[in-house]
Amino acid sequence: MVYDMLSIVEAFSLAEGDPGAPLLLSNESPEIYKILRLLTGTAQLQFQLGDTEVDLLRPTENYVRLDHNINENSIIQVFDYIYDERPEAAEIVSNLRGIRGKNASFFSELREELSLCVLSIEKSRYTESFLMLYRALERMSSACPLIYVSRQHDFKSAHSFLGGMFKDGKNPGELGILKSFLTDYAKDNDDFKNATLDIPIPDFGGDFAVELSRQWGDVIQREAPYATLDKDTGVISCAYAQTSSLIVTLRNRTFHNLSGQRNFNLFRLGGSDPLFQLFVPYLLRWTAYIFVDFARWQLSSARA
Repeated sequence: MVYDMLSIVEAFSLAEGDPGAPLLLSNESPEIYKILRLLTGTAQLQFQLGDTEVDLLRPTENYVRLDHNINENSIIQVFDYIYDERPEAAEIVSNLRGIRGKNASFFSELREELSLCVLSIEKSRYTESFLMLYRALERMSSACPLIYVSRQHDFKSAHSFLGGMFKDGKNPGELGILKSFLTDYAKDNDDFKNATLDIPIPDFGGDFAVELSRQWGDVIQREAPYATLDKDTGVISCAYAQTSSLIVTLRNRTFHNLSGQRNFNLFRLGGSDPLFQLFVPYLLRWTAYIFVDFARWQLSSARA
């Protein structure tokens, strides 16, 4: 199936005068805002098949995990994750207008990857969803040094950060820049530093759970000891600051099959889809947490 066009469009219709009406999506909405609306489950994916057929899909999950449900009467509440004190809708509109052209190409490409990730989840193509999420994180990783440096008031701190990523002249590798960014980010963010990604294995004690539990100890924890599996509760836990490393490990141990290297036995797990059906929704929530910080920084830079 080939998609001629995949876009993020408005899911609701609000009456004129509604506080959220100025925030409805349009063709003029900045890409960063479209992503935010997609990740909060307040937008639809529209895709065109061929010349005439158009379909709409409403994602079923709020990956930003706001403390309240989002619906057509409370679109404005999306911004409670961005602003410490939510401004009036008019100021938000002004901020969105101010960032429309900032890093537009980067956020357009990121929107494409995340749209395909969410679409793949909704279509139950979980291995594909992981690949699209990985591609999105690679894009975010490449942007992290620029974002970090632009936020520093002290050039010495920025220089130390950039120098630390290339110790001994080595390339930081896949998602390595993102890992360096998040390690530094955790120093000033206690919520992030103390947070853990907790993934319960469904039907713990069932055949899949037993096999995954066995392979997790043999394959993953040898390489990523920070990603632990509690065999009493069936919950896999990983610190937020280490999650990018876990994602690389999951990728390598799933898609590589090097001689002498312990890798997932996908045959015994029933293929890769059951594995990523478990992990991707949680990894996307973690990604949404990181993305919200991108959005917060961009929007705050546009405020008068």
